Amino acid sequence: MASFFNLRSGSLVPPSHSSVGDRNNCPVPGTLINTNNMRGFENLDREQLLKAEAKKILHDIVSGKVEEDPSVLLRFLVTSFADLKNWKVYYNVAFPSLVFNSRITLLSLQPASKVLTKEEAASMYTSLQKWRTSSETTVIPFFLVSISSDSSASIRQLKEWKACQGNYQKLLFGFYDHGCRSDCPGWVLRNYVAFLSIRWKIEKAQIFCYREYKGNPDLEQSLIGEASFPSPYGWDNPEFLPDAIGWEGVKPGKGTKEMKPKEIDLQSMNPASQDEEKQLMHLKLMGWRHFPVNIDRLSHVRVLLLGAGTLGCEVARLLMTWGVRKLTVVDSGSVVMSDLAKQSLYIDKDCGVPRVSAIAPHLKERCPAVEVESIQLEIPMPGHPVSSSKMASVLDDCKHLQTLVAANDAIFLLTDTWESRWLPTLLCSSENKIAISALLGHDSYLVMRHGAGPGTSGGTDEVTTQKLSTENALGHQRLGCCFCNDTASLINPISYETLPGLTSVASGKAVELFARMLHHPDEIRAPGDTAGTETEHQLGLLPHQLRGSLPKCDLFVELNNSSVNCTACSVAVLSEYRRRGLDFVMQAINYPAYLKDFTGISDSKRPDTCPKIPPNISVNSDKISDVRCLLLGAGTLGCDVARILMDCGVRKITVVDSGHVVVSNLARQSLYTSDDRGAPKATAILRHLVERCPSVDAQGIKMEIPMPGHPVSPGEAAGVLQDCERLKELVLSHDAIFLLTDTRESRWLPTLLCTNENKIAITAALGYDSYLVMRHGAGPGISCEASSVVTAIDKMSTEDALGRQRLGCYFCNDVIAPVDSVSNRTLDQQCTVTRPGLASIASGRAADLFRRMLHHPDGIHAPGEIAGTGSGHEHGLLPHQMRGSLSQYNILTLLGYSSSNCTACSHAVLYQYRRRGMDFVMQVINEPTYLEDLTGLTELMKSASCSQVEWVDEIDEDDFVEV
Repeated sequence: MASFFNLRSGSLVPPSHSSVGDRNNCPVPGTLINTNNMRGFENLDREQLLKAEAKKILHDIVSGKVEEDPSVLLRFLVTSFADLKNWKVYYNVAFPSLVFNSRITLLSLQPASKVLTKEEAASMYTSLQKWRTSSETTVIPFFLVSISSDSSASIRQLKEWKACQGNYQKLLFGFYDHGCRSDCPGWVLRNYVAFLSIRWKIEKAQIFCYREYKGNPDLEQSLIGEASFPSPYGWDNPEFLPDAIGWEGVKPGKGTKEMKPKEIDLQSMNPASQDEEKQLMHLKLMGWRHFPVNIDRLSHVRVLLLGAGTLGCEVARLLMTWGVRKLTVVDSGSVVMSDLAKQSLYIDKDCGVPRVSAIAPHLKERCPAVEVESIQLEIPMPGHPVSSSKMASVLDDCKHLQTLVAANDAIFLLTDTWESRWLPTLLCSSENKIAISALLGHDSYLVMRHGAGPGTSGGTDEVTTQKLSTENALGHQRLGCCFCNDTASLINPISYETLPGLTSVASGKAVELFARMLHHPDEIRAPGDTAGTETEHQLGLLPHQLRGSLPKCDLFVELNNSSVNCTACSVAVLSEYRRRGLDFVMQAINYPAYLKDFTGISDSKRPDTCPKIPPNISVNSDKISDVRCLLLGAGTLGCDVARILMDCGVRKITVVDSGHVVVSNLARQSLYTSDDRGAPKATAILRHLVERCPSVDAQGIKMEIPMPGHPVSPGEAAGVLQDCERLKELVLSHDAIFLLTDTRESRWLPTLLCTNENKIAITAALGYDSYLVMRHGAGPGISCEASSVVTAIDKMSTEDALGRQRLGCYFCNDVIAPVDSVSNRTLDQQCTVTRPGLASIASGRAADLFRRMLHHPDGIHAPGEIAGTGSGHEHGLLPHQMRGSLSQYNILTLLGYSSSNCTACSHAVLYQYRRRGMDFVMQVINEPTYLEDLTGLTELMKSASCSQVEWVDEIDEDDFVEV
């Protein structure tokens, strides 16, 4: 059998760190070139790559390196493209061989057992066996065999060649032969002969083709013959570059252009393991460009979710996206029809079913590897006295919750009522467990991590006599819990509806805060960062509290230390709990005033921070239900936006997408399950929308959006033109268009059409840890000089129909035209590699921006507002752009006007579109530089490249910078 060439995981370890391995392996050095994409793989110049490897071999021969390390004669070259998304590897292999430009002749090639005498064969077998099993040497692919006159054989290294000359009857030049033919030596003899000729000036030699069988020398299959090879000409020139052959599968005389790649299909792997690897691919791609996610830590952390409602569904799903695989969910309620649009995991058939029973299968549908424990449990609450008949049951619930907190590493407090968070907060502080709270108001939210429990000072090892410190175990002042600033009663909470989108924003921030905390070396004891704090960590700041408001478009990073009067985590409360245990808890439950009296806040003069009932805000339900929304993109953003729009009351939704549901996106895309694998997103999403809102009128259209910079062949032109016309009809027949696609260029045509037709357009775009949500400005009005539609084509106003300066579109700040951003990019650039909570935040803000825009009297013509300027509208601020960052935890409201150089909404572009129609669009698609030339960006960049822009500097006003 021929030997196999194996590229193992250990092959990528530097030689100094790799072990010798077993004696049946012969290490071979070589080069692996793994390209970023298929285009790069196809465009490799394989002939030049092979010559470069041949030059290395020639250099090692001439320099004498081969004598010290004979394995360098056995080089290999592998070119590959690992298509990780589709689990395939394409590759080609070459074993570079110098083309000897003089004739090589092999004489009398016979089995070694026939050439050698019995005594010589026996001695050689013994020597080979001893040599190849010696622990002092590694396997050497090229060697010498010396046979003395008394028939004794010995194995020598190449560097001993001079010492072997003239002292022995026979000298064989041996090599490990990977071949298996009886009439022909293996391929590696070519480079061996080149070495003998060039380095040692030999023209004739006896060759020993050494072969093994089941790990032992096999002299029946091994060959011995004589080779003659006159010296090649021209190789003494230091600049000489010999020709080389060696690409596997290329016939002599044929080039490499028609060489077909080999393919490895990894789909045959264990399906469960494969699915899990696909689910984690997003996190691994984050590590390529940004920072190494601690996947092992995330997969083993045990997380307890208290609450399986609106917040619980979203947080559980996002945790799975972050790689968390061990979840315990606690809830006491059941699924109701009115909450289906809000709670992202449940569907109509779950109505009436306990939420803990319904949530587990839905999580498994999205991530089969997740382990979910569901527990139906009413969390005991202070100020809710229980009768004597229920006392034992409530006490059991307290004990059960104690056990759950102790058994988990992190606890999320996601319940609806304020007082249901008290006992979990107390237990987390006592057990020193990570606790994350997410609280919702009507239009605002609080997301925070609780501080660590108190350290101990003095006393003995007995818990009951230890003195609790006001600092944590690291000596840092303890951060507060969600009750530390609360002076209100823990009973009779105020309940009200929250704005659609608020849950998504709060959930995204809660999970991101948890992931950032888990990657901090001090975890629960990490100090709280404030806005503007400098940090070198790739995940950015680690704040204590985040407070935000949707209508005000603000976000505050706050830091509060543990309060001495806190009803849940103060030293007094924790000491009493540790002393009395659940007797203390039951007293707090049965006596509403007990905690306030115990902590001394009964007479507190601090203002009441309990959320107030929001004012009545008029909502035009008919307008919302009648508005027709077109969603371009049914991926991560599309799923969330569609669901939140239904929660707003939208009932007419059309979704356009060209992709299919894949396993790697199941946890990120909130509506799909494993049953949708391989199905078109545009059709799969419809079923899930109806499951959550049977009254929705939803349509799905599978269509590729034509894109600039993506030239099409003549045979494809008719189909692309048809797609352009269809998209135009869709924009015309809808009132609002959401641009939610993955690529920049796929947003160009919809932006142009929306501007031309004066349609509401909302864009949500994601970076790695930042997002942009914006509404596009209205289309241009008509100049008063224009008297008809025909003359109005070239009389467009710089203002909109209400006489206001036009707001900009998504492309107005760009200085280059949208072009192909996918075909020749790495996988982490082809995919939208973002932090898992980012899409939820952006989706919530996009849907809320649309809702406010719809209720503004001027609609699309509403001016852009900046945070802090105040808004007289009851629905709050209506900004033009919102840009947020998860690293810095900030949100900026920006205002930008339409640019005269914009490639999508400028007059020059609109004029050409109105004059030429789809002929103009097809030219943009096929000519990547056309838009830049048309809009003046080409000239602008030329002038900028040779200009010197003065830089105002307080230290030295003479400094300038070249742009």
